[in-house]
Amino acid sequence: MYLEVFVAVCLMAAIWLDVYALYVRLSAVTQARAEGLALANWVLYLARIFNLASSFALAFIFESKQNVRFSELILAGSVLGTVLLFAFTRIRALESLILTAVGFVVFMPARGLRAHFFWRPLGVPKLSHLLTSVCICLFLNVAIFLPFIVTKLLPDYRMSAVYVGQFMNFLSTLLLMLYADPVMMRARDAQGAVDDLDGFIWGRLLANVMIISFFAMWVVYWV
Repeated sequence: MYLEVFVAVCLMAAIWLDVYALYVRLSAVTQARAEGLALANWVLYLARIFNLASSFALAFIFESKQNVRFSELILAGSVLGTVLLFAFTRIRALESLILTAVGFVVFMPARGLRAHFFWRPLGVPKLSHLLTSVCICLFLNVAIFLPFIVTKLLPDYRMSAVYVGQFMNFLSTLLLMLYADPVMMRARDAQGAVDDLDGFIWGRLLANVMIISFFAMWVVYWV
């Protein structure tokens, strides 16, 4: 029971931190202070740590043949994370509540920004930013969860699934490095309006809804 709760909490934290890293990066504070970039990178790194922690825990549950359906566990964590995300985009006070609890970790590389908040209303998304962000998020999640799915359906190809997952992770990183990061950095250099890049945040929201839809259908299929 404790391990299942750990997985769900890690997934929820990873989903929120991934988006909060974009809030930090796409903020007026970050444009004015380079320290904000270090903070954004650290928050993104924390998201990846929680992703890995949930993956290792899922692998242990899966291989130890515990009476837990990993698809339902992923669905629960994804739903919790996405609900938190949508609540976060609507309720300004959530940032203060979360950072009161975990701000000492979030602001470790940039304690001078501890007094700042990065929440703001989101602007209208640009389609190219939205689609790129959706692909980055989906590719990353495919890299994490594909080995579990293939092991369930085609256990003889589980090693191939691991390497296909690594390839999807490579594609996610490639899109991030060749398109998303350069666009955000050029906007920062030009001191452009931060809400012009909000499509990258909207894309994460849409991608997580798509992930929930997939695992909901998966759970229904295997009932």
